Amino acid sequence: MTLPLSPEKKLRILAVAVPVPLRQTFDFIAPKNASNLRPRTRVKILFGKRTLIGIIVEVKDGSDYPIEKLKPAIEIIDNEPLFDDALWQSLLWLSRYYLAAIGEVLESALPVVLRQAKSITPTLERAWQLTNHGRHSSIDELNRAPLQRAIIHQFANKDVLSSHDFKEHSQRWRSPIKSLIEKGWLEELTREPTLAGRDRTTPPDITLTEEQDHAINIINKAIDACKFSCNFLHGVTGSGKTEVYFAAMRNVLARGESVLFLVPEIGLTPQLIQRIERYFKHPVAVLHSGLNDTERHIAWWHARQGNAKIVLGTRSAVFSQMPNLGLLIVDEEHDGSFKQQDSVRYQARDVAVYRAKQVGAPIILGSATPSMETYHNALEGRYQHIRLTKRASEVELPKVELLDLNKQPVIDGLCPAMTEAVKHTLSKGKQVMLFLNRRGYAPVHYCSECKQTAKCHRCDSNLTVHQRANKLRCHHCGYEGRLTFNCRGCGAKESMLEVGDGTQRVEAAVTARFPNARLLRIDRDSTQRKGELARVLEVARKGEADILLGTQLITKGHDFPNVGMVGILEADQGLYSTDFRASETLFQQSLQVAGRAGRRDDVGRVYIQTRFPDHSFFGFIKQHDYEGFAEQLLNERKSVGFPPHGYFALLRAESTHQAKALQFLRRAKSDCQRSPHVVIMDAVPAPMERRAGRYRAQLLFMSQQRSALNRTLSTWLHYIAVNQEAKKLAATVRWTLDIDPLDHY
Repeated sequence: MTLPLSPEKKLRILAVAVPVPLRQTFDFIAPKNASNLRPRTRVKILFGKRTLIGIIVEVKDGSDYPIEKLKPAIEIIDNEPLFDDALWQSLLWLSRYYLAAIGEVLESALPVVLRQAKSITPTLERAWQLTNHGRHSSIDELNRAPLQRAIIHQFANKDVLSSHDFKEHSQRWRSPIKSLIEKGWLEELTREPTLAGRDRTTPPDITLTEEQDHAINIINKAIDACKFSCNFLHGVTGSGKTEVYFAAMRNVLARGESVLFLVPEIGLTPQLIQRIERYFKHPVAVLHSGLNDTERHIAWWHARQGNAKIVLGTRSAVFSQMPNLGLLIVDEEHDGSFKQQDSVRYQARDVAVYRAKQVGAPIILGSATPSMETYHNALEGRYQHIRLTKRASEVELPKVELLDLNKQPVIDGLCPAMTEAVKHTLSKGKQVMLFLNRRGYAPVHYCSECKQTAKCHRCDSNLTVHQRANKLRCHHCGYEGRLTFNCRGCGAKESMLEVGDGTQRVEAAVTARFPNARLLRIDRDSTQRKGELARVLEVARKGEADILLGTQLITKGHDFPNVGMVGILEADQGLYSTDFRASETLFQQSLQVAGRAGRRDDVGRVYIQTRFPDHSFFGFIKQHDYEGFAEQLLNERKSVGFPPHGYFALLRAESTHQAKALQFLRRAKSDCQRSPHVVIMDAVPAPMERRAGRYRAQLLFMSQQRSALNRTLSTWLHYIAVNQEAKKLAATVRWTLDIDPLDHY
């Protein structure tokens, strides 16, 4: 029961979402003389001993708590709401659906800069323009200062330039700018940050095939209807899904509306930005993890102001506030990168679908190898199923050949038949792509004397050999140790052997076999520096490398026009995994990387090394038969009630003490109210029990009814929030609740 306030006090109560892992709001007394109290604005509060920034969820006249126990809020920060109605409702839904703390949800939807008490409007940026002297002087005066001359040349196309414009040409721009100011050529000014972009010429026409034209007609009907619809664009690799996206975007932008375009990896954004700038004159804001906090704030602000008609970004860009949002696109919707794996564990694809419902706009989910969830929704008629069965270039899909490793040896990752195929492809002037989803030099460092392997002292995993860096590294916790060939266990000298193949080992072997070929390795190790991934992908696209060797980074929708052959070096990973999603992921990766071959003229060739050539999995791969594979997999999952025919939630716990995580989960199971519609498995150690020095365990919840599953979990969450004994036990471990988990590790 809410306690009313006496009229003479005239106190208002703020229900505030605080950025802490607690699933509730907290009441504070509004600051005195605060005249503009509105939900969805930021407020500074004292929470315990910490000063935090919260979001006002509700302004009310009373509280369920005694007024004398409530703290006053320190300061109201904003004069206007941070979120519009549709985005606000989407965030509240996200909190309910994923059973996530509302304060953490709202915090994740804001740029880091706005999680502090800073202004919504970005700080004015420095810019420069030519002085009267600079406009009328001869540029030949700067012949002995080439960087200064290059900077002045840039003013031929723009009157005012910012630091971003100079960074595109050289990182050493500050000193020449200073010199030009001293010489009287330039003057500095300040202005609101502008959207970076180049002058766009008249955009070219979008030429569509008959299938593409049919697809865009269906989508345009949904756009013209001005209401929500989910359109699943199922196109084989190279079928021209992007052209369909662009045609739909033109229709939406012509109506004065905006477009939100999500991609799974930042590596895809540079190529897409170039294509978008070529086909559209509209300003583009880019949002991804490669930006610094200031850059993300500026992009977010431009989207919110409506300056950016197109927002292109990765997972978190789904929270972009955009006026007149008329179309959402999720490219490569199957990709696991759309699932947040820490903090608020949301699935950006599903959040995007809900956002589209809230704004009453169509959404396009595109993929050649869709997730089982999306494909099942299409089969059930919940999504409009639009098919592109042919490549836009009218070239046939690549021919797939299996290389039986039971009949030939593998030396440094490649069997003789694979080596011969590489040689033949290079002789034709075509690029070769080799896919191995394991970085490093070798995954195992093995003692030939005591038969032990070098293991991480903090994880239940082997250390990976990184030969060039002379390091042993754990790819799970980041531990590094010096590479030595003397066994630390038994003390044997020179007994350590490198077992297995990683991208670095294959790189060395291929370089030795093809010394005249230009090899480009693309993995997390080779692309750590900012902008490096975009650079090497551009090198690959331009044909400036003969052999492309990489991990899953090269499978995600890239268009390499000169690739004539793809080699998949270890295709058997995932065939017999304990993870029920492993075969789905393997199929998606295999078909995606196979689709990089032969996208322009000649039919591509795909060679797959395997010890199980008769497995039905490879039969589907050879025929590029996604439908057949999906039908088999969906039937298997239906028989056991696995997603998408059922719903999962995973309660994870970890502790430095081995027994505590399991103890917490067993208590959680016993505390859950029994439901005939929910199955709770026994608490078990995680497949990798020890990671980063902590022991991990998990408890799986299964149900055929989403509502029953969430009701059971909501009741348990409330119980541990109010029961002192349960709360005390929960405080001894780290625990997380994952709705619709993507992995079980």
